[in-house]
Amino acid sequence: MCARSSKDRATASGAVGCRFEGGRLLMQSTGTKKEGHFQTASGSLVSLYLKQCDLRGLSPRTLAIYQEKLGRFLHFLKGKSLEEADIFAFVSFLKESGNGPESISIHLRSLKTFYRWAYNQGFIKSNPLDGFPGVKIPKKLLPTLTLTTLQELLEIAKKLKRNSRRNQAVLLLMVDCALRPGELLSLTLRDFQEDYIRVRGKTGERLLPISQVTKRAIQAYLRIRRAPPSEDALFTTSDGRALTYCALRSILRLLKERSQVGRLYPYLFRHTSATSYLQNGADLETVRRLLGHTSYAVTQRYLSLTQNDLARAQRKASPVNWLK
Repeated sequence: MCARSSKDRATASGAVGCRFEGGRLLMQSTGTKKEGHFQTASGSLVSLYLKQCDLRGLSPRTLAIYQEKLGRFLHFLKGKSLEEADIFAFVSFLKESGNGPESISIHLRSLKTFYRWAYNQGFIKSNPLDGFPGVKIPKKLLPTLTLTTLQELLEIAKKLKRNSRRNQAVLLLMVDCALRPGELLSLTLRDFQEDYIRVRGKTGERLLPISQVTKRAIQAYLRIRRAPPSEDALFTTSDGRALTYCALRSILRLLKERSQVGRLYPYLFRHTSATSYLQNGADLETVRRLLGHTSYAVTQRYLSLTQNDLARAQRKASPVNWLK
């Protein structure tokens, strides 16, 4: 809960709508004869919301997504008071701008979480997105990398003149443990425990086993790691600072330019890892725990199999094979 001044609480009790000016969300009060607009004592509601999200431990990437999507919505409204029709108009605007179902869904989820927070905090009297329909996302196969491509990327990483061992360790760990990029970048020296890696993710902490190949790669990197004693990040840059998301993207961009891969981004390694585990016999519960999901609903996205997978399963498991 965010603390608010008595003036904020009094004004919020009469708030029924909101207004956006200069990129700031200002609530409109009807509690006095003279209507006015206000900000909280801590600044704009969007800023206050992002600060609370940060205190809750949300990843920098999630915070950046919220900030970008909310900012786009503020720009779309251009200072006018919010009405329900504006939300439909915003969705239409996103479609016309070339945004697909997944992108529109992320925009709506960002808006819904913000307005739910504003309503629960008492800043608005009703939630304009309560019950607003979501976007149906077509089911499709999640993109993955082949083993041949993974091997190619590792060979390229080995030949790099700078940070070769670090990059090999990063690639192997992402595939071995299906890590989210934020989880990879938040790892500290203490999280590497020889045969295990301690991961802090969206759903809490989990201890994951790592393969001997990944273990040796990390150990080889740590023998040449250079960083000041105060820097405890597991993976660092050449000048000893913690590896950032932008630096990770730069590594993958370099590998992409030197390979035959069409697209290369952090989550592609997570998709590849989860799909490979399932294709090679891991059960859904094991993969759920590996990915750090709280339910099977998200994990089941990785159950989409190719025609070759289905044919292989049919040859192995069809009851017809047991008939004479």
